[in-house]
Amino acid sequence: MRCWGIDAGGSSTTALVDGGERWLRGSVNPASVGAPVADAELKALFAAVADELGPRPAFGWFATATVDAGTPEPELDRLAGLAVEAGLAGTLVISRDIVPLLAADPLRGRGVAVVCGTGSGFLAGDGRHAPVSVGGCEYLGSDEGGAFDIGLLGLRAAVRGADGRGPATALGRELTSGGSITELARALAARPFPKAAVAALAPAVFRCWLGGDPVAAAVIDTALDDLVTGVRAARDRAGLDGGTWSAVLSGGVVRGCPEFAALLTDRLATELGATSPTVVDDPAGMVLAAATAHRDAFPDNLAGWAWPRNLGV
Repeated sequence: MRCWGIDAGGSSTTALVDGGERWLRGSVNPASVGAPVADAELKALFAAVADELGPRPAFGWFATATVDAGTPEPELDRLAGLAVEAGLAGTLVISRDIVPLLAADPLRGRGVAVVCGTGSGFLAGDGRHAPVSVGGCEYLGSDEGGAFDIGLLGLRAAVRGADGRGPATALGRELTSGGSITELARALAARPFPKAAVAALAPAVFRCWLGGDPVAAAVIDTALDDLVTGVRAARDRAGLDGGTWSAVLSGGVVRGCPEFAALLTDRLATELGATSPTVVDDPAGMVLAAATAHRDAFPDNLAGWAWPRNLGV
């Protein structure tokens, strides 16, 4: 049976089939782009995968931040229904976006998975019991250390620097390419879905940090502290403190800035005791790896975190 996987991030979505075919589309997260745009993107992506696989049953894994572990059924029904409508058959596992990082090699259920992209979240397991989650409550409730958080902190620091409430910084010039930082802030606030646009400011904050700007450095230090705090909480809640464990990190922030990723993995090793924490270069590949690893026997301890749905034949 062939396998396929979809990594649905906050800003973009990637599908991958075991033959190597890959598709990249915009966000399918309604919180980022609104429900009509999200559904249109997802229908097109499912249709492309279905055209490649043909009518035979396949084993798929859809990893998304839109599933609420407390009340998953409405979103599970929506996603499975769109998959069937597109012509997909077989089994579809639907999970939070972070779950494949924990389920696939190298963790294979034991360690801490970290997503640091548009938002942030942490999932930890001991390989025997159900995983525990930290964060992952969307950009108003959590997401510290993610691109939205970094972009927002950078934007506010730039505004404070411009109006005299804070120290002077290169952030305003870098965020606007020489335009008005106050106009940018007001324009972003007027958007019905500002999440992705604010997250898109994060690379400019990183450039200022790497260029030696002390205000940007304070923003990045805060992000690093928040991510280390999240991993520590997840490690302790899973009962990993004192034993051998590792961490896998994914998301646009850690992939997009190697210097930031190096500082973070070093702190996880030296401060928290993680063994050889690694950064995943291909999150869609991890989703596909989780599908391939578990297509024959789905682990019981992922119940409540990943939901297999029968799409029919």
